[in-house]
Amino acid sequence: MTALAGAPAAWAQAPGPHGVGQHAGPPATSRPAAPPTIAELETELAHAATANGAHDLLGRIEQLRMKDLAPTTSLLLRRAQDDLDAQRPLDAVQDMDDALLLQPDIEVLWRNRAQARLAAANPDGAVADLGVALHHDGRDLMAWKILVNVEEIRGDWQAAWKAWQHVLQLDPTTPDAAHETERLRLKAFGQPT
Repeated sequence: MTALAGAPAAWAQAPGPHGVGQHAGPPATSRPAAPPTIAELETELAHAATANGAHDLLGRIEQLRMKDLAPTTSLLLRRAQDDLDAQRPLDAVQDMDDALLLQPDIEVLWRNRAQARLAAANPDGAVADLGVALHHDGRDLMAWKILVNVEEIRGDWQAAWKAWQHVLQLDPTTPDAAHETERLRLKAFGQPT
């Protein structure tokens, strides 16, 4: 009886056929890497080496921005875009108002309403919405680009220049960056003496 009582203990200590003890548990499996966050992709974008790479990253960022939209909000967003395409900016603004009532915490909705307000000749409203969007995510390249445009329309060239500096910081591969930088610098500060 003594030999049988000791046998299981000895057997449990012995390595198995692959050199692993019987109580080692299942082999470790590698967990799939978590998908990158918007912030991680924005950091990659700021260090992009090519315009194509930056374009791909921006597309991925925009997909992540939209992933939490409720179906009704997505429908309102599509309707707003259809209204803009049909030259009905006030209807687009109303659609975006409704979308923001449903999901005011989604940054991209504020940015989209800013675009609709700009199309509806309300640049001050657009600036207010962009302020909210950039408060949610100060590294939103698209919001900064829109802000450059809005500030140009408002004639605030120094504000446009400052927004442009953010664009360049966030995407160093921006097309025609040198020409646009010089154009905005001249508008904001005049010819150097």
